[in-house]
Amino acid sequence: MEINEKETLLINEAIKEAESHTSGEVVPVILRKSDFYPVAHFRLALIVSILFAIMTYYNYDFNDPIILIWSQVPGMIVGFLLAYIPALKRLFTTNAEMQEEVHQRAIQIFHENKVSMTKGRTGIMIFISLLERKVEVLADCGINEKVEKNYWNDLVQTLIGHLKEGKAVEGIIAAIESCGKSLKESFPREDDDKNEIPDVLIID
Repeated sequence: MEINEKETLLINEAIKEAESHTSGEVVPVILRKSDFYPVAHFRLALIVSILFAIMTYYNYDFNDPIILIWSQVPGMIVGFLLAYIPALKRLFTTNAEMQEEVHQRAIQIFHENKVSMTKGRTGIMIFISLLERKVEVLADCGINEKVEKNYWNDLVQTLIGHLKEGKAVEGIIAAIESCGKSLKESFPREDDDKNEIPDVLIID
C-alpha cells in the first residue's frame, strides 16, 4: 500500500488538529515493512527446491543421482524470489519473528525522532508496519501515568481492524484523533507551548 500526497496531507492536518488543544505530541509512522525477513526467503527456497527434486525423481529417467542435486538449484532460486510476494513472506515468517522485528523497529524510530524527549514527557508514537499488519503504540512515561491500562490495547486493536480492511489512512487518522482527545484531558495546551516535533507523517 502506498500513501499518496493527498492522504499524507489529511494525516498531517489530523496531527495539527489533535495537538491544537494539548501540550502533547502525536507522531504517526507508516512503514512498508520492519525487516527484510531473509529467513522467509530461505525457508521457501528450501521447500521449493525439494519439490523440484521430487518432480525430477518421479517424472524423468536419469542415470546419475547428481541430477537430483542440480534440479534443486532452480527451485532454490524460484523459492527465494517467491518470498518477495508479501502474502508468502508473511506465511513463511512466524508471528513471533514479525512481532519482535516490529517492536524493535518501533523503539528505534521512537528514539530517533526524539518522541521520548518532549518537555512534559508527553509524546505518543502510533507505529504501523504494513507488511506485518502490526501496530505499536509507544507513549512516554508522562502519559502512561494518566491513561487507563486498557486504553492503548483498545487503540491498537481498532487500528489493526482498519488495517485488515485495507483502511490504514482512515485508521491512523482515527487513532490520532483519539490520542488528541486523551491528551487534551490530562495535558491541556499551555500559553507558552512549543511544537517540539514536526506535525508530519513519518513514512519509510
